[in-house]
Amino acid sequence: MLEHLNGKIINFHGSILAFEGLNEFVFNYIEGSDLGYLSSVQDEKIGFVIAVPFEYFKEYTFELNEDDVARLELHSERDVLILSIVTLREPFQESTMNLLAPLVINVRNLKGYQIILPPSYEYEIKTPLYPKERQESGEKKC
Repeated sequence: MLEHLNGKIINFHGSILAFEGLNEFVFNYIEGSDLGYLSSVQDEKIGFVIAVPFEYFKEYTFELNEDDVARLELHSERDVLILSIVTLREPFQESTMNLLAPLVINVRNLKGYQIILPPSYEYEIKTPLYPKERQESGEKKC
């Protein structure tokens, strides 16, 4: 699904935290990886590396509330793409993902919104992509 969005402009309506003045972002798929890049249309210096969180965290789950469903005009689960912002570190195995505030995108109408999950989900802003246990076992190393 990430390839399908390549080059498309997604309107986040000022919902990306700390970047409320920026609405439109171009989605760029990073070929040969499970990563993408959102670059601001209004400010070319601003961009975010993103990934589908379920590729890294199989147990990741949450429910969208009715307001979010209405805001994004979601009518089917097939219309939904969930992304998370990745903070790259050196080495890459030290990188983190924001699971607390995912980006929810309606792939049909290209509306997006960053939501903040309630505390009951207990997700973190800086969740290691590669927890030490997986690094030590050699699992998912780049």
